[in-house]
Amino acid sequence: MEEGFYWVLYAGEKLVAYYSKEETRHYDTGALVTGVWHFAGTHGWIAMAEEATVLDGPLHPPA
Repeated sequence: MEEGFYWVLYAGEKLVAYYSKEETRHYDTGALVTGVWHFAGTHGWIAMAEEATVLDGPLHPPA
C-alpha cells in the first residue's frame, strides 16, 4: 500500500488516517512490522496496519 491519506474503518468508526510504511514493534507479539495508521483530527491515535480496514483511498487533494 502506498503512503497517504485514506478513509478507514477502525473500532467501528469511519476515520481519515495517514498510512506510513514505518517499522515498529507489534504491541502483542513484539515482532517487527511495517505499516502504521496515524489518525487525523483530534484523536491522536495510531494503530498497526492490520487493525484498520481501508474504505477508500488514497485520497487526493481537491483541484
